[in-house]
Amino acid sequence: MDIPRVVCVFFLVALASCANNGPSDLRSSQRAQIAQVDLSLKLVSERQFAEAEGVIQPVIHAKAFDRLPSGEQYRALLTAAKLAFTLKEPKLEYESRVRLLALPEATGDDRMSRLNAANRLTDTAEKLASLTDLAQKNPERLDHMNYQFILRVLNDSEKQLPHGAALPLMQALYAAHWKVVWGMEPSGTWQDFALLLLEQNRLSEAIDVSTHVTDEYALISMRADRRFDAISAANPAQFDVDAAIGKALDYFQSLAERTPKSLTPRLVVLERLLEEQHYGAGLAVADALVAEIRLHADPKQWYDDFDDRYVWILDTRSRLLRRLGRWDEGIDQLAAASWVLEKDGKNVSQVINLGELYCDLGNPKNGLDTLVRLGSDISSYGRMQETAVRLDAAIQLDDAAETEKWFGFIKEHRLDAPRSYDDALLRMNDLDGAAKWLIERLEDKDLRSSALLSIQDYAVPRETMRQAELRKRRREMMARAVVQAEIQRVGRVESYKIEALGQ
Repeated sequence: MDIPRVVCVFFLVALASCANNGPSDLRSSQRAQIAQVDLSLKLVSERQFAEAEGVIQPVIHAKAFDRLPSGEQYRALLTAAKLAFTLKEPKLEYESRVRLLALPEATGDDRMSRLNAANRLTDTAEKLASLTDLAQKNPERLDHMNYQFILRVLNDSEKQLPHGAALPLMQALYAAHWKVVWGMEPSGTWQDFALLLLEQNRLSEAIDVSTHVTDEYALISMRADRRFDAISAANPAQFDVDAAIGKALDYFQSLAERTPKSLTPRLVVLERLLEEQHYGAGLAVADALVAEIRLHADPKQWYDDFDDRYVWILDTRSRLLRRLGRWDEGIDQLAAASWVLEKDGKNVSQVINLGELYCDLGNPKNGLDTLVRLGSDISSYGRMQETAVRLDAAIQLDDAAETEKWFGFIKEHRLDAPRSYDDALLRMNDLDGAAKWLIERLEDKDLRSSALLSIQDYAVPRETMRQAELRKRRREMMARAVVQAEIQRVGRVESYKIEALGQ
């Protein structure tokens, strides 16, 4: 086994503490256990990792192990954890890291190592437990973590674990004044947190949490959901959507001026201008930004987030062009964007978006040809978006077998992307099924807020004939008395001057 030499350094640091061991009052059995730990570390220094693990595992699983001084227990468990990491045994590593955290010698580094081990184990419950422990005991570490990882843990916990399982983590994040990036509040997380607090009749705490919800779509979702009525009634100014939109745009315009080496704030400005239907102004900003980027011989060296954001600037520019009726230019821009590789060397989103656009324009064969570039390494949500394009193409091509195949896939995996199943039913012209699915989502306490968000009365952009037909069917479905009764029971529909989220 060719293990980099740097791996041994970690063990030798622990080995250096051996000289301090061996007090005279230890029993012979304890001295023997300590000697085995020393032997294991000696084998590590000789790069005999499998043999070292064979020595240390019986020690840490011995019945009398917990009688050793805590410092010796810590040294043994740390050795076992690092050996398991080196030998790529995530379960053994995780078990050792959990055990050593019960000892007084445990540090913030140990909690971070446990979280990393849980991530390698791909166990959502253990990732949640590890992240919660870290946030509670070492909240300062949160500022140095990838915020997207934290959001993924929260999202996976909501989908895979019992309702409310993430409440302790949310409490710890809120107590730590956690932000995502650029000082932005994680509005969706605070919305979920406030709802869990309301379920426990902790209204004053929920009201306090709601003051940190700043995203306009999160506010719309809360306004639409009757469960939040006590909060919005207590602080109506907090739920002024127009004011929130204005504040967000001002904030990111200012931030964009102060951070010339970051594309993220300027992308947010573009998206806000599009949402508010300021298409001409948005396109002017996009054109100026693309021209600025092209002035740099190697923009990756200039912009800190080029690999993550450039492709989405092109995607947004394509949408702006289409909103202005410049369809051919919009297609060309999205096609160009679909060939731009992101940091991971792939491009999934723009390829799917291009396939969807071709189908929306009545060119299903072009849509299917576009999807040929997709690989197999796609998220469950991405797979649903791909399948939605394949279903639309099959319907347009009158291919009954493919239609049945792809609709069946979307139905089976509908919880991965509930709105995709809704669209699929409407594309199949199954208004009965679409009404039933909407009612089911409204009745589900975990799906209700997102369902209510999706059915608000938003500003309608320029559309293709197929998009307009889909919207017409949705209006007909929502006008049904049984649907209206359920909407009024759990929420409400209001009108807004912005486009729907993800339009």
